[in-house]
Amino acid sequence: MKRYLFLITLLFSQAAFAAPFCPWPVPNSETKRFINLTVVQIVDINDEELRIAFGGGNFGNGHEIKLAIKTRAEGLKILQEMSEAARRCDQPSPRN
Repeated sequence: MKRYLFLITLLFSQAAFAAPFCPWPVPNSETKRFINLTVVQIVDINDEELRIAFGGGNFGNGHEIKLAIKTRAEGLKILQEMSEAARRCDQPSPRN
């Protein structure tokens, strides 16, 4: 199984200027569920599953979401959507 590891600093173009809150809707969730992309730590993709680990602290008290996928390409597409959402969050908001 080939493993893809992406730290949150790779999801953001400039980690030092990352948005403090970047909600991303979890696809195919029974309820409308969102992950704050600023706390995503690891994304694992294999041929059957995409696993997102997030919100862990020093004591390993994080959370994990597992999404069933049909192909690795589908998992990579979801990862691309996450990356694009993170980039949008990093854009400066227009001043009113």
